[in-house]
Amino acid sequence: MDKGQQSSSLVVLACDATRDHNVNEFNLMVNEIRMRGDILGRGDTLLVLGVLHSVHHPMGYHTKIFTASLFGVNDWAIEDQVSKKVDNFISLLVQSADRCQDEGVSIQVKIVAGMPIKEVILQEAMSSNATWVLIDRQLRRDVSFYVKWLPCKVAIIQDSLSVEVQKTNITTNTNVSEKKLFYSLSKVVQPSSDVQDSAKEEQSIFSSRNYSASSNSLDNSEIRKLDSFSSSVFSSEGYDYSSSDISRVSLEQVKSDHNKLKNRGPTAVNQILGNQQIYSETTPVLCAGCGLRTIMYTREAMRFRYSEILAATSEFLRDNLLGEGGYGYVYKGRLKDGHIIAAKVWKQSSTQGYAEFFSEVYVLSFVRHKNIVMLLGYCSEMNQKILVYEYVCNKSLEWHLFDKSASSLDWHKRRAIAIGVAKGLRFLHEECRGGPIIHRDLRPSNILLTHDFVPMLCDFGLAKWKRGEETIHTRVLGTLGYLAPEYAENGIVSVRTDVYAYGVVLLQLISGRKVFELHREEQDQALKQWTNLL
Repeated sequence: MDKGQQSSSLVVLACDATRDHNVNEFNLMVNEIRMRGDILGRGDTLLVLGVLHSVHHPMGYHTKIFTASLFGVNDWAIEDQVSKKVDNFISLLVQSADRCQDEGVSIQVKIVAGMPIKEVILQEAMSSNATWVLIDRQLRRDVSFYVKWLPCKVAIIQDSLSVEVQKTNITTNTNVSEKKLFYSLSKVVQPSSDVQDSAKEEQSIFSSRNYSASSNSLDNSEIRKLDSFSSSVFSSEGYDYSSSDISRVSLEQVKSDHNKLKNRGPTAVNQILGNQQIYSETTPVLCAGCGLRTIMYTREAMRFRYSEILAATSEFLRDNLLGEGGYGYVYKGRLKDGHIIAAKVWKQSSTQGYAEFFSEVYVLSFVRHKNIVMLLGYCSEMNQKILVYEYVCNKSLEWHLFDKSASSLDWHKRRAIAIGVAKGLRFLHEECRGGPIIHRDLRPSNILLTHDFVPMLCDFGLAKWKRGEETIHTRVLGTLGYLAPEYAENGIVSVRTDVYAYGVVLLQLISGRKVFELHREEQDQALKQWTNLL
């Protein structure tokens, strides 16, 4: 991890402190930064900078934090929540601090209350003379702003929690003529081995330059005045920067890790419980919320032995049952290498025969996309038809929309789901090798979600290839309420079949209503009829 630098550097990891974070997420991000080797070195400090731009008011609503409000009636509420966020971040970063301690790297947490977020990050990075600023995935919409105005190197955190470099040159920017006031609190993250020794003398670290703490502030915090700016005071032009410098994992490393896992044997695998994975830290992340990892790639669908699937699912134990449909059952399982799977087992009496089964195998063998569930392989022996999928960890969109035990989806999550589904459909219709693929059964139960609420299309048993301009006529299969008129009446299939179903899903995301509402006052009213009344 030696960068060839003698002097210590400060690396800033900027994230949205208003959002909830978890241990797995921070562990994975810090590991990605550590393993690159060109960002953190011995003697360096990693500053996890959280920007708190909204606070929960005691009256029960959220309010934005503006600079002018820092000294108003909400002072105490802001101070209290900043303090709680600092403690929360520290608790989530202790494991990372343990790993970094062995490499001579320290971790600090700093929470700053204020907005706009991009100006807070820029002000903090410039005042601390950071050599790197890494922007978390929720804040990357302003990456062009950071690349232009930050004088240091810039990288973004991808959805997979990998690091993608955006700017590699260091420049000098002195065009700062406006000052803003932000409230902040920072502390060192002490490794677990040092926590007991330091509990009695917890100390806050500040880099304040020109503002003294007020008498009504927290004991170990201060309000500071730092150099800032507005977009109108810049006179310099943007900076040159190199294209993405994405770290890649060698195939040899993946094979080596896989062989090590095999040698551990089933006993070691059985000791892994819950969300803990036995993959290498280089394995891509499927879900930052729970730490679920994905495989690097599959060239084609693999053929599994029935005995492998039987062992992975504990002989189709009922506790591993994820769902049931007309086709059969879906079980959660764990392969010998630790990979978590979802095994879709066809019923012997299912009307969907080998045609639908191999249609799904064939179609998904060509499909590799972030918003489409990955088919790992299949089993066709002993009169069994089983599809083996990558496990998606956070149930279906149908559950999140309509199950009484599910929490209500925020609007930004609904929007992200709608965009992700649209991207998956666009890939099927326009970008997939071999021509458009038509799903034919798009509905909320066939949209799976991660804990980051990344949607993944699944269940391609009815999918069809469309070659050229030919018109496909087929028997009508699918789900009532999602069928396009030309498909329902004449059996004509086209990309518009999926677009129509997507429109229905959009209405459900907006309204929270089922296709048919049997328990409302207007009983048996279809979603389409309800929409016409608006």
